[in-house]
Amino acid sequence: MKKMEARNPAFREYVQLKISRNKFISAIGLKFTSIEPGYLEGEIDFKEMLEQQNGWLHGGVTSAILDMVQGFASYSMVEEGQQVFTVNAHISYLNPGTATKFFTRGGVVKPGKRFHFCEGELYYLKEDGTEVTVAKGSATMAVV
Repeated sequence: MKKMEARNPAFREYVQLKISRNKFISAIGLKFTSIEPGYLEGEIDFKEMLEQQNGWLHGGVTSAILDMVQGFASYSMVEEGQQVFTVNAHISYLNPGTATKFFTRGGVVKPGKRFHFCEGELYYLKEDGTEVTVAKGSATMAVV
């Protein structure tokens, strides 16, 4: 992702405020490890409550993680007081989520006054450090 400039000089604090108000994030244990203008990274430990019937990371959780990484990346590109809402999302599931820890990254590909176009990815690391992509997503976020 290309380097972007935030509209709000206190974008990190604004994003952190929005994250702190999202109860689902704390319920599933998602932690954001990097917040930059238009870009976020995070991680989540696998736990039983996140699995589906085959023991893999649930697709709905995967989708929610991608939505959040893209949405909060969008919050880093708005003015204080503006809100961001997902108006369109597409998820492609590429591999089963079969790890003990997952990582996510995502950001704004094209910011705009009314809409931000975003991309995100959820992956895990093999023992040799190779990334295995579980899912990729794209979303349109409305700015209001």
